[in-house]
Amino acid sequence: MERERETTREQCLEATPRGSSYKTRIVTIRQTLVQGLSSEECTTTLSIKRVPLKAAILLLIFAFGSFTVSGTILPFTISEARKPTGTFLLTLSPSEVTLPQGANATSTISIISTQGYAGTVSLAAQFTMGSLSVSFNPNSISVQAGGTATSTMTVEAAKNASIETYSIIITGTSAVGRRVVSSSTMFTVTVNPLAGFGLYAYPYSISVVAGMTNSTSIILDSNNGFGGSVSLSATVPFGFLGVMGGQNPVTLTPAATSYTSLQVSTTSSTLSGEYNITITGASGTVSHSCILTVNVVDPVPESLTLSGSSLLSSTSMTLFLRNNGNTPITLQSYTVTDISGDQWILANWTSPTIQPGTASAAVIYIGASCEACTYNGLFGLFQEFVPGHTYTITITTKLQNQFTFNVTA
Repeated sequence: MERERETTREQCLEATPRGSSYKTRIVTIRQTLVQGLSSEECTTTLSIKRVPLKAAILLLIFAFGSFTVSGTILPFTISEARKPTGTFLLTLSPSEVTLPQGANATSTISIISTQGYAGTVSLAAQFTMGSLSVSFNPNSISVQAGGTATSTMTVEAAKNASIETYSIIITGTSAVGRRVVSSSTMFTVTVNPLAGFGLYAYPYSISVVAGMTNSTSIILDSNNGFGGSVSLSATVPFGFLGVMGGQNPVTLTPAATSYTSLQVSTTSSTLSGEYNITITGASGTVSHSCILTVNVVDPVPESLTLSGSSLLSSTSMTLFLRNNGNTPITLQSYTVTDISGDQWILANWTSPTIQPGTASAAVIYIGASCEACTYNGLFGLFQEFVPGHTYTITITTKLQNQFTFNVTA
């Protein structure tokens, strides 16, 4: 038996040319087997004497597609591990925003799987200026194969951010097997001046006679698209000053102007001098102030002058009176006397109040036009104004000051 095995081994080796490759030698072995040799004998001889076990197995699998051990055929399958594939696409919506200094804006980042990609994408932002800040929520996104995942990006401009347009590169990065894949896109931010409002008093300086009142207008202007409700307040110095405002709060719409009023009152005890009232408007974190200067003066004696006259009819005449004082003048009564001394008197005169530094028209009635008048004189002698005649008119104010004027009809 041993002799037969040795003869078989020698026949196999002789059938294989020396110096041949493994593949050539295996083919030769198969040809020998066709001539009547057993696959067990040739296979056993080759694996022990000529090649390492692992290499022999691979060569035999290539040659026979199976391996014989003790008469049993064992199939082998060689499979290569599946390599990770695919990539992703990063998009932004919106891809550009405009915001004022100190404000923020958001954009939605979408990670879209392509070519079967699945994994975790890390987000980063790259820009050159330090007056912007960028954050992501979440910062890392898990994406399923064929799916889409999102993150919210928030961009905030500092209150002192430069007024310009910024370009921010948003990049998503992920490790796919032994390689790194990424996708980037551009985000544009235009920073405008801080949205707010202007606050002014017009006039910004007023005079108030002690014991009297005066008012000014408060003007609010929308700046850089500001819109909202502005609450007003006033800081008043001690000194018997009082303020009373109009509409408050004031509603502002973008690019619009709104108005309200502020009335300043004094008492007879208010000392004369200059006072500053601080008026403040506030809306959220934005506030602005302005200064109203109030000049309190002592009252002076009433001063009333005649600047002109006009005959309306035979029983009525218009006087143009000017207040030269610093307090309003209210007219209370008048007396009209002709050259004979006959008089028409109206004790309760409904007349306008003449403001300081202004002129106003006051109408004088006599005769049939003045049923409320009292006549003193010869009956029927003074019933009408006679053109070219001069009349003496005495006017009494509410403070019981009298002013007398000679008027020619």
